[in-house]
Amino acid sequence: MEALSPHAILAAIVDSSDDAIISKSLDGTVTSWNAAAERLFGYTADEMIGRNIAVLAPPGREAEMPSILARLKQGERVSHFETLRRHKDGHTLEISLTVSPVRDADGNLIGASKIARDISQHRRSERQISFLMQEVDHRAKNALAVVQSILRLTRADSVDDFVALVEGRISALAAIHSQVASRQWVGTDMDSLAHISFDPFDPSGARVTRSGPQTVLGPQASQALGLALYELAGNAARYGALNHPDGHVDLSWQSDDSALSVNWREWGLHDIRPPMRKGFGLTVCQLLLAGQLGGRLDFDWQEGGLALGISLPRANLMN
Repeated sequence: MEALSPHAILAAIVDSSDDAIISKSLDGTVTSWNAAAERLFGYTADEMIGRNIAVLAPPGREAEMPSILARLKQGERVSHFETLRRHKDGHTLEISLTVSPVRDADGNLIGASKIARDISQHRRSERQISFLMQEVDHRAKNALAVVQSILRLTRADSVDDFVALVEGRISALAAIHSQVASRQWVGTDMDSLAHISFDPFDPSGARVTRSGPQTVLGPQASQALGLALYELAGNAARYGALNHPDGHVDLSWQSDDSALSVNWREWGLHDIRPPMRKGFGLTVCQLLLAGQLGGRLDFDWQEGGLALGISLPRANLMN
C-alpha cells in the first residue's frame, strides 16, 4: 500500500474532523470549508468557497471578523473566543473559535485558519444548571420559612404530641418538596398531592375517594395546597370522619380556564357542630389557600361531617 503524503494525511484529518475547519484570505474570502463546517453552518463548500465569511455574522457581530484579522496581523493567535454565528436557515449558534495565522514560505501573513466548535448545548446545560441551583436555593429558603411557621403555630398538650405533630407536618412538606424536585421544579399534580396528604392517615386508601382530571400545579401552589390538604386529612384523622369506624372522605377537583375547584366532603359522623375555636388546620388553610393563593374557602359542617369548597384562581396556580 502506497504511503500517504503528509499533505494527504493533513487533508484527511481536516475533512474527518468533528470541528468546523475553515480557511480564509485576509479580506475574509473563504478558501476552504470542511464537512463539519457544512454540518455546523448549513452551507456546502461550493456555496461558501469564494464567498465572504461575513455572511455568518449575525446582526451586531459584523465588526468581530475584521477585528480578529487585525489581531492576527499583529501576531496574535485567537483562542477559544466565544461568540455567536448565524446558520444558513437564520438561527443563531453559540460557538467557540480558535483562529490562527496562515503564512507563506517567506513568513508573510496570507490568511487565517479558523476552528469553530458548537457550544450551544453546553451553554444550554450551563444555563439549566444555574437555573436549578437558583431554584433549589429559593425553594430551600421557602421550606425553612414554612418549617419556622410550623414550629411557631403548632400547639399540643404534651411534648410527645408536639413532636409527633411537627414531625408529621415536616414529613409532608418534605414529600411535597421531593415530588416537585423530581419534576425539575415545574411543580406536581393533584393526584400526587392527594396521596401525600392521605397516606399517613389512611395507608390502604380504603376510606378515601379521590377523583379529578390530571391537573398540574406550580411549585408554590403545590406546597400551599399540599400542606392544606395534609392538615385537613390530619383533622379528619383526629376529630373527623377518619376517626370514626364508618367515616369516609371524598376529595374531588375540577378545573377550567379561570379556577381550580376542590371539594372536600366527610361522611359518617353524627351531631356535627362547628369547632369552638380555629385550630392549626383551619388557620393553615386560610393562610395558604386564601392568603397565599388568593382562593375562596366555603366551610359547611353538614350532617355527616365537614364539607369544604375551595376555589383557587388559575392565574395563581403555576407559581
